[in-house]
Amino acid sequence: MSRKTNEEIEKIKKKYNTDRIWSWSRINTYKNSPYEYFLKYIKREKEDRQDCIYAVTGGMAHDIMENFYVKKIGYSDMDSDFEDAWLTAGIADLKFDRNDDDKNKKIADKYYKNLKHFFNNHVLIPYKVEIERFISVMIGKNLFQGYIDVCFKDKNGYYNILDWKTSSIYKGKKALNECGQLVVYAVGLHQMGVPYDKIKICWNFLKYVKASCEQANGNWKTREIDRCEIGNKLYTSVRMWLKKLGYEDKLDNYLDIFLQTNDIKSLPKDVQTKYKLSDCIVYVDLTEELINKWETDIINTISEIIEKENMYNTEKVIDDEKAEKIFFDTPESVEKQSYYFASLCAYSPKLHKPYKVYLDKLEARKNGSDFFSGIGENISESNDDMSWLEQL
Repeated sequence: MSRKTNEEIEKIKKKYNTDRIWSWSRINTYKNSPYEYFLKYIKREKEDRQDCIYAVTGGMAHDIMENFYVKKIGYSDMDSDFEDAWLTAGIADLKFDRNDDDKNKKIADKYYKNLKHFFNNHVLIPYKVEIERFISVMIGKNLFQGYIDVCFKDKNGYYNILDWKTSSIYKGKKALNECGQLVVYAVGLHQMGVPYDKIKICWNFLKYVKASCEQANGNWKTREIDRCEIGNKLYTSVRMWLKKLGYEDKLDNYLDIFLQTNDIKSLPKDVQTKYKLSDCIVYVDLTEELINKWETDIINTISEIIEKENMYNTEKVIDDEKAEKIFFDTPESVEKQSYYFASLCAYSPKLHKPYKVYLDKLEARKNGSDFFSGIGENISESNDDMSWLEQL
């Protein structure tokens, strides 16, 4: 589906009597780093780091899946399109890890193998799908817009909202903390007239496969596996079934091929029946509690952003440098997000000042020039006499 034009967006604003439309990416940017939000949406600063591959590969995967489901390409074309996109990313010298070449190579190799397996083994959605469906949503008094990766109505009458993900898998609490965008889209679908109990939200984690295996006792066990590790992870189980079903004389041959191909189809048909492999689709229960949690979180976040924007606009007239500190990330949040800033952030320390402060402090400690670092660490908490500080 084509993106809305600026004229169409203005009409939507007028319809809802608002001068601003929020997006999930905007909210998520602020939650991730207020100063990155400041650079991107207030200063309109051009991103100065283009060497992170995650955004490129994520966009690449979305484009391939969109082109396939809108019938621009065929099933076998997904693999060739992936190869072309991967080659382009490699030529551009994009990095999974900016600071460690060996780690970068290992991540890249695994990432490549996982996605290549997906594009050759994707299980088709057996329903009519809508791709990149535009949706407008009111959260409190705030208007959102977005594009749903995939939306379809299944045989039981449920409307499924699905997002393609090339990230690591979300489970448990992590899934509940990452599903905000899906919840926003579910609210939008509900505002269009669909009951909440007829809406399902989920991700398809492209790098993984759901593998259901029959155990020796007849029970089935399901687990999520990196696609490039199917052979290794199912090796013991496959070995058992090959023995049980009379293939001991060809055991090593079958196991070697299985390890090389990660393909259940390389095994005898009666062994294949002991396994069911499918895309790694993870659902989150769309409960009233979850909806309320995210609506409250979004409303509070927007209020916080607007308050800071107003403070900044007032303060910058007097002192621009002081004003921008309104959006500074806390030292604790920068430290917690240090991997993100080092490997994923599109702004370098040159522009992202809170991260630069963090790096400078690390460097000072490393060089032993942070004079006050560690002072008082060995002093008993019960010693109330702090007069020694006056001698410094």
